[in-house]
Amino acid sequence: MAHLVAIPKLGLTMTDCTLVDWAKQDGDRVEQGETLYAVETDKITSDIEADDSGYLRRFAEVDTMHEVGAVVGGLFATREEALAASGPGAKAPPGPRDEPAEPAAASASMPTPPPGKAGRVRVSPLARRIASAAGIDPASLEGSGAHGAVLRRDVDTEIARRESSARATAQPAAASAQPAAADTRRALAGMRKAIAQKMVQSLTSTAQMTGFARVDMAEAVRLRQACIAAEADLGVRVSYTDIVLKACAQALASMPQINASIIGDEIITWADVNVGLAVALDDGLIVPVIRNADRKSIAEIAAERIDLAARARSGRLSREDLDGGTFSLSNFGSYGGDFETPILNAPQSALLGIGAIEDEPVVRDGQIVIRPMMMLSLTFDHRLIDGAVAGRFRGRVREILENPYSMMATLR
Repeated sequence: MAHLVAIPKLGLTMTDCTLVDWAKQDGDRVEQGETLYAVETDKITSDIEADDSGYLRRFAEVDTMHEVGAVVGGLFATREEALAASGPGAKAPPGPRDEPAEPAAASASMPTPPPGKAGRVRVSPLARRIASAAGIDPASLEGSGAHGAVLRRDVDTEIARRESSARATAQPAAASAQPAAADTRRALAGMRKAIAQKMVQSLTSTAQMTGFARVDMAEAVRLRQACIAAEADLGVRVSYTDIVLKACAQALASMPQINASIIGDEIITWADVNVGLAVALDDGLIVPVIRNADRKSIAEIAAERIDLAARARSGRLSREDLDGGTFSLSNFGSYGGDFETPILNAPQSALLGIGAIEDEPVVRDGQIVIRPMMMLSLTFDHRLIDGAVAGRFRGRVREILENPYSMMATLR
């Protein structure tokens, strides 16, 4: 009997994914624990290992979407059984992708050549068709899929680059003869599609409300200056994001009702304080998680933030880096924003946005003075968190930032 290869559930909120690559061909021998295929979901690509051994028959093509639990292949006792099998959506048994059928005398365990200059570049069928129509050699592209596979989004990126380059180098014609600018279109796919789906799902499945608070950051500024002065000793440069993240973690530890989620008909109060940090990428946004942030020093948080952000921008985050967040932080002040109404990273019930720190006139002891002020924007799920509770949480974060001595005690 065949062992069915099904799409696993990789995260709490995962419902579907795109199959972006097969590491094996039909009829290949697969050993338990070997990488079998790759899927793209929630903005990252994950390699899936075989949980049994056998000879592979693929029932699904790359660049196709599948729900969790969908059968995409099977592992059989013999190569002959595999090649003769059919499954959901399966066609007549083909040879290796984009190659002539394998000769009968060929070894069943012949390895697939690795991608690169010495081997064949992996290209998904859809990407190959689009590239051919656009006059692009897919072998010239740098693939973003598993094992360097060239996917549709890589071809779309190259098409957009060429169009932009053509517009930039074209000589301007006379105004009276200049044709209307052509519209450009590209598929809503990959990371952009995942973001679009999550944002709509978040807004339609929760009762979101945003409240604001102004924070005097004078003492937090002094704390950061102290951290910078001790940079050689700490081994890392501390940012304001690290300080605010630590303040949030301390506040969450003292107010567990914020560190909670509604999942189905249950309210789950999370035992760990795992803070997700929004990282802006060229083509979207991703939220890696700093785990047990309440038990880490500011320097430890800074080192982990730097590592996660670097790996996010180079596409090297793992599924574990993104799973398990119980609260999120978004620093829109880093690109000049004062305040926004951020959207929840569901199923989390709260997200704190922080604005830019700017000098403002304020009244202290009856006198007008200039202080470095920052706006907090707390979006919360009103189904679970009442306005008064959200207000106390904002107040607690503000209290810690304005009197950050408890954070100084755990500087290293």
